Amino acid sequence: MNVQVNDFVLEIGSGHNPSARSNVLCDKFLVDDTQRGGQIVADRPIVEADGQYLPFADNSFDYVICRHVLEHVEDPELMISELERVASRGYIETPSELGERLYGWPYHDWILNQVNDKLIIQKNQLDNQFGHLFHILASRDSDFSRFHQSYHSLFLIQYEWNEKVKYELVNSDESVLKKELGNIETLLANKLSNRSLSRWYGKILRKAMTDILPTQLTRQLKSWFAQRHQSNKNPDLTEIVVCPLCKVDVEWERDVIICNSCKVEYPIVNHIPRLVPSMN
Repeated sequence: MNVQVNDFVLEIGSGHNPSARSNVLCDKFLVDDTQRGGQIVADRPIVEADGQYLPFADNSFDYVICRHVLEHVEDPELMISELERVASRGYIETPSELGERLYGWPYHDWILNQVNDKLIIQKNQLDNQFGHLFHILASRDSDFSRFHQSYHSLFLIQYEWNEKVKYELVNSDESVLKKELGNIETLLANKLSNRSLSRWYGKILRKAMTDILPTQLTRQLKSWFAQRHQSNKNPDLTEIVVCPLCKVDVEWERDVIICNSCKVEYPIVNHIPRLVPSMN
């Protein structure tokens, strides 16, 4: 991610493993851990919000991180428009079609591929019969885990954008992966032939850090780095939060945020604004 030193950064779907570089966190589910790998981390300013209805004013941020969220949402076009509204640059990460076919997450609504500099988005119609098996292998079998780490980039879409997200919503069940298989085979061949010693050492070091450092300590280190960035950018949520529906300024009271335009009240629970609009 090309995040600059002075960038003010929002992270959507921050979950249990937010980036150390994010200044403000945003997650739709603060309590429900069903679709993530652990409990929510709230070590810096955080709001509960839906990425399709972001409660931030236009251009509030320099950069927005959106990792493993876009494949979950009801309306990916709406969410992309919100990313572009609140920031001028950003990073999107999702499983690739190859990752979806291998691992299969039943709660993913969309499949993404990247063709050149464009995201191709399709409705997920895969029947993933064996995904649970490969999840078990990745977590428990060292040989399979090494395979996964060696070719991790094949299982991910890692897309950085500037000004506009280039994408196409495709109304077809024809596999984009099948069309791009030749390019993926070329990428795989290059990875096999260009394994330098430094890359090998890098993988060993990353594995050592993962195996040696307990998860709690790793989170504490990330939190410490995040706090250092906070000293440069000390966000005041009252200055950037707006109504998630109509995008106008809101009134802050001790336990509630009020939108006088929509006549809606949003609670503040344990100092965290709960800004998920009711769609009833």
